[in-house]
Amino acid sequence: MNKQDVGRRIRSWMVDAGLNTEDTAEALGVSTGSLKSWIYGQRSLTFDRAEQICDLFGKTLDELACREVA
Repeated sequence: MNKQDVGRRIRSWMVDAGLNTEDTAEALGVSTGSLKSWIYGQRSLTFDRAEQICDLFGKTLDELACREVA
């Protein structure tokens, strides 16, 4: 799982949902700094955080990891 690809995916989901950084961070219970570090690929996500992000946007972990599911 590439951190930059994951970050772009999170940002894309935020845009599609009409959420800004502050709203998304609040919904996840994290600081905007933490969220931005994931979006910009500076920090990796824990499994629990990845799962929480997927739940927020109604997506799968495979989608977050940019994996094609056959």
